[in-house]
Amino acid sequence: MRIAVASSSPVGIPVLQALLSSEHEVGYVLTNPDKATGRGLKVEQNEFAEYAANQGLAVLKPNTKSEISVEVAQNLVDLVVTVAYGQLIPNEALTIPKFGWLNIHFSQLPKWRGAAPVQYAIMNQDESIGISIFKLDEGLDTGPIYFSTEIRLSGNETTTLLLNSLSNSAGVEIAELISKIEQGLAPVPQSENGASFAPKIAKTQGHMELNQPSAHILAKVRALGDNPGVYVMFRGERIRINKASSLLPEDIATETASRIPSEIGSAFATKSELFARTIDGIIKFDLVTPQGKKQMSGADFARGARIDSGDKFE
Repeated sequence: MRIAVASSSPVGIPVLQALLSSEHEVGYVLTNPDKATGRGLKVEQNEFAEYAANQGLAVLKPNTKSEISVEVAQNLVDLVVTVAYGQLIPNEALTIPKFGWLNIHFSQLPKWRGAAPVQYAIMNQDESIGISIFKLDEGLDTGPIYFSTEIRLSGNETTTLLLNSLSNSAGVEIAELISKIEQGLAPVPQSENGASFAPKIAKTQGHMELNQPSAHILAKVRALGDNPGVYVMFRGERIRINKASSLLPEDIATETASRIPSEIGSAFATKSELFARTIDGIIKFDLVTPQGKKQMSGADFARGARIDSGDKFE
């Protein structure tokens, strides 16, 4: 089967690799237009586009819905596979390929429909996640399903590592599934029972609220720590929390335990550790990035900040 792959994320690379190694033909890829990135705002293509170009594939970068339709109509394939493309596919484009469009979604649909299923699964402290491969229709991740599997979670996953694992697993399944579709496999209508939504993550969601249980706070760090980042405010400046862990008061050294503040959000430190009080315990900030500075250990930050009694993380 002749296929196009649509993605704008590194998670699309394992899927593309699997298809390039299969009996199917990859005609071209679709991806987002180049954009300015980094402090220098240098215009660059994304990692997926760069990988595809290095494989000698044509890389198409439509900027609007109408351009997507035009590109697909002018560059005919039997099927388009999407994974983290980041664009809404216009209805007129869905019917151009003989077998339509497949979407690889990282949840067991109908749970966590939307742009950020992995982040919401981690923040929600779900016991499992999944992979669903379904036929795109006009709705938001509502199409009939060709393939679905459940994957158990340990409770220690970060979004970055889990996305990498899921994309590799999807790559293992995709080529054989496409062969089955070519042979007549029909998708199963998707249920509406248990539907939930995972909209795009806003930067403001990275604000750490210390009046929450420690487990909830750590789940947010694992979900959003890499992107868009989790932060607290300290003396009017933003402190990014790169890595954190949870403690109970009895875990603190005896000589420090008597100085543990009871007020939620209170900051305190030892010579080697930086802590914050939560509603049910203590969070240790292992790695932080102060505003305008490089990443450092919590202890190094505490020494430089000279934390006093009464200081708080807001």
